[in-house]
Amino acid sequence: MVEYTEEDKKPEIEEHCKAHCVKEWQLYQACVERIKADTTGTKHCSGQYFDFWHCVDHCAAPKIFENLK
Repeated sequence: MVEYTEEDKKPEIEEHCKAHCVKEWQLYQACVERIKADTTGTKHCSGQYFDFWHCVDHCAAPKIFENLK
């Protein structure tokens, strides 16, 4: 059985990387504000949301893999 002795650094790394993805976050927030008045429920900001997390993942992945043993 594998025993883990170190804590997961992924959340910390992702949090650090969010600062590098401000443009994507602002685009997502602008979309959220734009669709607040939508009463049909058909508008969404999925694209902007995924763009933000793609940016975070792109930044975080190399750092996360450096920490793997």
